[in-house]
Amino acid sequence: MKPFQYLLIFFSLLNLGNSFFIPPENFQKCGLDESLGVILCIAPVTTLFQDNINLQNITRARGIRIVDECRNATTCLAQYPCVTQVQLDKVFNLLCDTISYFSTDFASCQKKLIAQMPPCMRDAEKNLLNIEKIGHPCDLISKYQPCMETEITNICGEKYWTPLDTILKKLQKYAHIKCPITDTEV
Repeated sequence: MKPFQYLLIFFSLLNLGNSFFIPPENFQKCGLDESLGVILCIAPVTTLFQDNINLQNITRARGIRIVDECRNATTCLAQYPCVTQVQLDKVFNLLCDTISYFSTDFASCQKKLIAQMPPCMRDAEKNLLNIEKIGHPCDLISKYQPCMETEITNICGEKYWTPLDTILKKLQKYAHIKCPITDTEV
């Protein structure tokens, strides 16, 4: 597996694996009609992940298609006030932006990471592919953010890490959580 795929898995698990990282109790604020509408809005996007939840085969063309469907879903979601209350619209936009970044601007860094394959990213691969063992999304952030930041910055440059750091900070803000970052071997 390629290092950029670990990063995609990391970000997709934070979003997809955790109901777009919105606490379930927040959805109790939504009525049945709105909940069904939300499902219909995001179905075209989630269908694109159906056979490929870990995003292993994402290409520029596939990424662009997913982003196009993301934008359509975002427009659809805007008609449901509940979506804004639980900030699903913001988290969903963040998912779209993440996929867009990985399938375009991050490509040159991806090649460098593949060539050098940092040990901590190999460890991340083993753990990220075992979804059952992943608890709270903060577990992922706390354990792997230091590794990703160090390796991406050292190998590719800070300009490739900065967008990812922004994504993680926004995700924590929208989900109303604060994940501690632990020191890990890098």
